Amino acid sequence: MTRHVSLLGVALATLVAAVVLAGCGDSRSILYSGVSGSLRNVPPEVVTDAEAIRAGRTVPAFWLSNLGSGKLGPISSLSRRDFRSRLARAAARYGFTVKRVRFIETRGQIAPFVIVETDRYLAFARMTRTIIRSLDPLTDKTNNITGERFWSFPGFFLEARDERGVPFLIVDNFPTGGGEWARSDQLFPSG
Repeated sequence: MTRHVSLLGVALATLVAAVVLAGCGDSRSILYSGVSGSLRNVPPEVVTDAEAIRAGRTVPAFWLSNLGSGKLGPISSLSRRDFRSRLARAAARYGFTVKRVRFIETRGQIAPFVIVETDRYLAFARMTRTIIRSLDPLTDKTNNITGERFWSFPGFFLEARDERGVPFLIVDNFPTGGGEWARSDQLFPSG
């Protein structure tokens, strides 16, 4: 009887641990839970690894082709070194690894291009806006007259990859637009 109760306790503890881990959203299954379309009652479409890798090629190409478009905002006083320092602090604080940083020159200004890696998918997605605000001091500032948003840079690109190097979240902006891409609904940036 004691052995049966002990086994039941182990099984219950394992179940609780599995539920807690699943609730954290950092299990690989979140990468395959899909993106909903605009139609109701249609199941989310799963983004395969191959499709995510393709997005990791096409979105940066589109971003690069649009960097020179539109009018530029205020010129940033943030140097490359300052940006790298902010990025290193954010990586330490939010638990990701910086895989690549480039600065794309456009019309006398720099546009950061950043690729990071983490196995904390949902946590990263929820903190993306906070991370960007820590990297770009003007993010979310708005001109009171025109309503235009300010950025410290003429463009900003951030790609988050899983531990296998497959993109799961991309955020980009450029003078005339920008956007977000994610492998599942839960991974679209918030916060």
